[in-house]
Amino acid sequence: MDIRDAAEIIACLPTERTVYRYCNDEYAARLLAPKLGSAGVPVREIRASRWARLLDRKPVATVLKNCGGANLSSHDLLGMPRENDRAYVLTLGVWGRRRGARSYYQTSRPGVNLVLQVNFDRAHDRTYKRMAQPASKTDLNYSSHPVCKGDRTTMAWVRLDIDMVTGHALIEEVQNDWLRGAGWARAAAASAIKNRRPNDIIWGIGAAKRVKPYCEYVLKHHSHDWAEVALSAAVGFLVDEIGISQIWYHDSDTGARLKRIKWSKPPRSIYTSLPRSFCFEKTTQAPGFLLSTAPKELRARMKRGQVSFWRMDATGKLN
Repeated sequence: MDIRDAAEIIACLPTERTVYRYCNDEYAARLLAPKLGSAGVPVREIRASRWARLLDRKPVATVLKNCGGANLSSHDLLGMPRENDRAYVLTLGVWGRRRGARSYYQTSRPGVNLVLQVNFDRAHDRTYKRMAQPASKTDLNYSSHPVCKGDRTTMAWVRLDIDMVTGHALIEEVQNDWLRGAGWARAAAASAIKNRRPNDIIWGIGAAKRVKPYCEYVLKHHSHDWAEVALSAAVGFLVDEIGISQIWYHDSDTGARLKRIKWSKPPRSIYTSLPRSFCFEKTTQAPGFLLSTAPKELRARMKRGQVSFWRMDATGKLN
């Protein structure tokens, strides 16, 4: 997207912190609610739609069990159980350059991406300092990645390419450094402790004997659903803040080719099971705004319907 569009979006949104609360499997209720309305929809219609899998997620299934199950409304979902309720803070950034090397920035077309950063809350940051006792400003994020440059600690981020002409958006990337780094740091700390070197400095952060318990803590509380949290926040941001409901998502192979990723490809599940769990629909139709800048051979295949994308209408009807 054009850097001016990204800057305008950021300038138009509130500058104060945006708190994003999330509990286990909450994405299912967030996706269903706009399609149900206050009047509700017969459950049999939901089960006959491609959104049926959302009814099996625990908070929605519990609501169905308690309300009788013939009809489901957005109001019913307000009473869903909230297990493992957590708070995150959302910030925005820009990634890429107008004429930067696309193979480095991994953008699907020239220009920049808007970045939605999902940051830990202050309670986490205090726990990190208390448990790990970091001896320097080094942390588990890479400064060269699109993490928050302020005083927030980024858990994960979502890169977005928004086309203001068509009113469509593309999920370019769902990624994290912190939890992946915590996994590596935990292994390094455990090895040092096993070899009777508990005071070894791990990743420049602090002593192994302190880093290991922190890593175990953060992985236990966040590693199982970080991508779910990030994608749910991104869909909500696009719909509620930007007014965009037509959302595209890369297929693993097509995305790698468009973004010119040859080495160190991201986990395949991020571009297969994650969009599938959110009820994105596989399609051979390509986002029109990508056609003019795609490589010639790939552009021809996109026009012939020989490549795949995921697509969602986040506010439309059930089918």
